[in-house]
Amino acid sequence: MSTTIELVTFKLAEGVMPEQIVATNDTMQAFLVQQPGFIYRSLSQDEEGQWFDIVYWIDRESAKVGGEAFMQSAACAALMPLIDGPSVVMRHMDALSETLVKRDAA
Repeated sequence: MSTTIELVTFKLAEGVMPEQIVATNDTMQAFLVQQPGFIYRSLSQDEEGQWFDIVYWIDRESAKVGGEAFMQSAACAALMPLIDGPSVVMRHMDALSETLVKRDAA
């Protein structure tokens, strides 16, 4: 069994500002920390407007169950209207190597 990485790429729906997506973070984080098998999440955007939502799970089953729960959640209801549906691509992959360094904040 290895860590499962869930990578979701998407673009914003027409007229949606980046601040609106960022504003959903608290709802998303509150949802994720309640999910069995959740490890870590990051959200980023590149210079071309592509967004990357990366979630680490302890295994594929946890990712599957978490995804099913997400579809019924307030986090989903808040986030989905802001996203251009046809642009969404979701991938799951097993981590082949992992390194984590914890540093004290400067």
